[in-house]
Amino acid sequence: MIEPLETVPPPTDSPPRAFTQGVGTVFQFAGVTLFLTMMSVCCLSSLLSKDFASRPDRVQIGWHFPGDPPDAPSYSYARAMTLSIAFGVFFGMAMAGVGLGLQAERKASPWVGVIVTGFASFFWLAQMVFAIHPLGSIFFAVLAFALTVFFAVMLSLAIGALREMLRTPPALGHEILPSDYKVPYSHMHQDPPEVRLARELEQRRERLAVQQKELEMFEKKLKRKFDEK
Repeated sequence: MIEPLETVPPPTDSPPRAFTQGVGTVFQFAGVTLFLTMMSVCCLSSLLSKDFASRPDRVQIGWHFPGDPPDAPSYSYARAMTLSIAFGVFFGMAMAGVGLGLQAERKASPWVGVIVTGFASFFWLAQMVFAIHPLGSIFFAVLAFALTVFFAVMLSLAIGALREMLRTPPALGHEILPSDYKVPYSHMHQDPPEVRLARELEQRRERLAVQQKELEMFEKKLKRKFDEK
């Protein structure tokens, strides 16, 4: 006898904007991580001594523009560090917000992601050039280069999400919940504990009523048998 071949289930199609939602998860994780890192650097910098933080050469080294005094550049070392921390916090918050929008399939989120990551790539590239000259710091140059590569990768992901969103845009009003939608109490229960307890008590009352009727029926049968005897 020939055994029948096993039927292979047909492959299920992926959601139309699965890549966009995946990019949203990456953006959210990377944004929160960057935000926490920059906030930690900002808070831990208060542990530095006053003399180290207020060194006079920090405001004398930098990029001079026409008309700047020799010892007062427009873009100094101190200003570059301040802007790096401030923009780092901003980029982290912006990426986390863009990630939430991509997961919710907002049409404007890919555009915002491209703008934010594009500006961040250009900013950290400029910071890398500043770290090489006139600062001459290998550590800050490597750090700025790593951030430039990181945001360039995020920019490519944002462009991919934008292409997918333009190719298969979501339906109008897809994020609006229907009027009869009921917000669940938690991911385990649909109703709050009070409603579940009241429903359970009602079910117990119904079972007790059925048992009471069965007992009455048995009692009538027994009484009829005794009367026949």
